[in-house]
Amino acid sequence: MESLPTQPHDTIMKFLNFTDDVRRDTFKQTPAEHLEKMLGLTLRQGTAIAQIRILTKDCPQGISLKTLAAHLNMTVPATSLLVETMVNKGFFERNPNPEDRRAICIRLSDKGEEVCHNVNARMEAELDRLAVNITEEEMAAFESITNKMTQLYYAK
Repeated sequence: MESLPTQPHDTIMKFLNFTDDVRRDTFKQTPAEHLEKMLGLTLRQGTAIAQIRILTKDCPQGISLKTLAAHLNMTVPATSLLVETMVNKGFFERNPNPEDRRAICIRLSDKGEEVCHNVNARMEAELDRLAVNITEEEMAAFESITNKMTQLYYAK
């Protein structure tokens, strides 16, 4: 009996599950002194840290509350409460927007940056360890597919 060809979504979901497993296992392997800095974070708060890190790469002064709310699929008032909590925990900084005094800019604090750096460094090391078994041709194909899917997704 012939097996059915793999559907693209099956392959992509397998990859996403793999990356989630690597991220989770990396978090579990984080030394206790770094975990202490992250204790008490909800999934939403952890997601907010990751989103701010991504969104502020091109905007180092910070992002607006409205931008963060949109990327977290939350209302602005709920996001405001989340930001207040994260400022109080020391993960975010909130500063006046230099272009609009009524608005604020949100960015990671040094503590938030350190948490991201530590988790990402461990995850990158694990992925590098696994990638040793990938040929240059396989990596080039993977990069090409990833770039194409990224372009298609963000072109909508």
